[in-house]
Amino acid sequence: MELSKPILCIFYTDKKKLEGLLSSLSVEHITEPFFFPHIRKYYSKEMGENILKVYVSLKGLMNKENLADFKLWAINQELLFSQDGKRRLNIDPGYIDESHLMLTSSKRRGGRVYLGRGVYAEIEYLFVHGGFRALYWTYADYRDRRIKSFFEMVRRSFLDELKAAKRGNKLRLVSFSEYEVYEALQAL
Repeated sequence: MELSKPILCIFYTDKKKLEGLLSSLSVEHITEPFFFPHIRKYYSKEMGENILKVYVSLKGLMNKENLADFKLWAINQELLFSQDGKRRLNIDPGYIDESHLMLTSSKRRGGRVYLGRGVYAEIEYLFVHGGFRALYWTYADYRDRRIKSFFEMVRRSFLDELKAAKRGNKLRLVSFSEYEVYEALQAL
């Protein structure tokens, strides 16, 4: 089993809907809300003008093989929190492991790998020379030092959790179906 730290990157215009989503999850770390003008340009027709973004890590670890299910769960959550047929949350799930920050998408594009069921994965960062490094296609907001620092902190948390599990501590294993998030304690 290949383990990773589940993360969510969430655009939102309705704070109550964001809080509703987050209250159903075991959040470990969350950033302050960020405003990025380039995001507004792309998403404002559907979501409105006041788009903010937060970055979240969840408690526990996930099996990397569960990444497509994580994206399908996120798509379902976007539908549940939509209003008048328009999204009020845009949820991009992914994971962090020792070497990468991986995000999912339902859109096909050059650097993405198809996982099946309409889900693609793309590396946003590689961990090189002691830190995350952006790639040619990495989104502009992920190039912001504050975002990169947040995810480097999440990576350290992941490594600590993985070490504890290897020493015999039970780990919280998070898994997803299209409609549910499951958590279980498990030994490695």
